[in-house]
Amino acid sequence: MGLRVRAAMLALLAGWPAWIAGCASQGDGGTGGGPGGGDAGTHAPQDAQDALDATGGPSPDALAPGVDADDDAGGDDATAAPDVVLSGKSCKALPDGTPCGPSPDACHDAPVCAAGSCAPAAAKADGTVCAMAPDACHTDGTCSAGTCGAVGSRPDGYNWSAGDATAICCSAAQIHADTNSDCGACGIACNASNGESCSLLGGHYFCRGCVASADCWSRCCSESFSPYSCAASDCAGNCDSTYCPAGTHCVSGGTTSSDYCSY
Repeated sequence: MGLRVRAAMLALLAGWPAWIAGCASQGDGGTGGGPGGGDAGTHAPQDAQDALDATGGPSPDALAPGVDADDDAGGDDATAAPDVVLSGKSCKALPDGTPCGPSPDACHDAPVCAAGSCAPAAAKADGTVCAMAPDACHTDGTCSAGTCGAVGSRPDGYNWSAGDATAICCSAAQIHADTNSDCGACGIACNASNGESCSLLGGHYFCRGCVASADCWSRCCSESFSPYSCAASDCAGNCDSTYCPAGTHCVSGGTTSSDYCSY
């Protein structure tokens, strides 16, 4: 509230006691004007206003809301310094290398000042990781010529856990190749109706317990070991990868196991 308005209010308040005293001197409850002080009671506020007008003070109308806005302009909001954000429009008096804007994406550096101007954002080196792989069967997305490449997939057979030969990727999923759906390699399925189940033989997993070759995934139920095993063989003693999954080849089991598919 301004000093002038405060002074006006004090002056008005100062006139009220006289007005009240005038009312008290009117006799037996008379309210109208007439001799003996009626006029003094009804005109005291006006007299106070006249006194204010004579001194140049504001009238009661000056108490309208908002009149003291200038007096209150010194609040926190008015004195707080605005944040300075370099927008890339000016690097005047700033040393070269001063950041002058945000990085536009994961494959660019933040722009910096050069010779008084904000230089264009420079592309990061090819191969810079810009998108993290979600798991061990995917590869990171990397930058190439300033563009972020897509997350990639590991090939089938990729070992995603060192020390565990069964931990391989199949169609970019982390699996263990010791189950009836992925026995020894991705997609080799054991046929339960042919008596098969996935089990270990000579350090490798086979669909074992087969009865008929025609019902094996490889079309060969090898009788070299008991229980019999569906083997990557032509059933004439020769390693055969004809029915092995893509990306694998046939490996001879020698004297320890039947022939099998391997990555």
